[in-house]
Amino acid sequence: MSRSHRLTAAVLSAALALTALAGCSSEPSGEDGESISAEPSPIVIGTLPTEDALPLWVAEQEGIFEKAGLEVEIITFQAAQERDTAFASGAIDAFMGDIIAAANLEAAGSLVTLATVMLGQTPAEGRFGIVAAPGTDHESLADLAGVPIGTSAASIQEYVVDGLMAEAGVPADAVAKEIVPKVPVRFELLMSGQIEAAALPEPLLSLAEVQGARVLADDTGGGNLTQTVLGVSDKYLAQPGGMVAVSAVLDAWDEAVAIVNGDPSAYRGLLVEKAKLPEPLKESYAVNSYPVAAPPSRAMVDPVLQWMASKELLQADVTYDDLVQELP
Repeated sequence: MSRSHRLTAAVLSAALALTALAGCSSEPSGEDGESISAEPSPIVIGTLPTEDALPLWVAEQEGIFEKAGLEVEIITFQAAQERDTAFASGAIDAFMGDIIAAANLEAAGSLVTLATVMLGQTPAEGRFGIVAAPGTDHESLADLAGVPIGTSAASIQEYVVDGLMAEAGVPADAVAKEIVPKVPVRFELLMSGQIEAAALPEPLLSLAEVQGARVLADDTGGGNLTQTVLGVSDKYLAQPGGMVAVSAVLDAWDEAVAIVNGDPSAYRGLLVEKAKLPEPLKESYAVNSYPVAAPPSRAMVDPVLQWMASKELLQADVTYDDLVQELP
């Protein structure tokens, strides 16, 4: 039985056990036609201090979760490794992260379902790019052939470097990398001229540009290379009320997205506070437009999994169908 089918069976089994209970959620029918309902389970979501999570913070601030009868706790981690450890241990039920993190967790036995794309449904969302240090004469990615590019290893950032350099026609054997795992350290090395180029996400990409670095390429003009996703524990989804809660969270996400997209500037202060925007960007940084809830497509997931497999990064085979299933 596939992992997806095991999850479906577990969810159905849990739901059937609740036939006699009344709930405030959607009510699927059992085989005998009797209504099945469950209260939404409390859910703990782990995020990083980045713009990707803004609609979650808005849903919390505006009482959208509370109005939906949801008990949601949002925990902000300072490092992805801490977030992933918390997910694997069961300390959090869901996380904001990328497809590489989700695939690694799945391969290691912490089964996860990608419920929605949080940022990156379109190329314009969630810019990631490669920048040349101030004072260098690099004008295109072709100029970086053989020049070490600061990035982290086995990460979505390395995936972007490989993807952008390939799109620019730079042969793989001419792509040089200098591994600098911590993004703030990488930014400082770039701006001080200790490395000539670096891969940076927003908002540090914009900050580098404001302070004199040159953006050579980003992933907003062609195929979008990065998606932030909401990953949910299969163990959580299989418990009574887990699927109900996630469905309600996605509805709350859509409501918060409509609010943010309708008046982005109204939530600049919340973004500055939660995402810790650098001082020079607090008044000028453009608040993103966010997508309504929808799981990532095969076109988003499969290239990432193929790249990971080519670099032997996975402990076990992982497929799109392992990570994505349709939620009711």
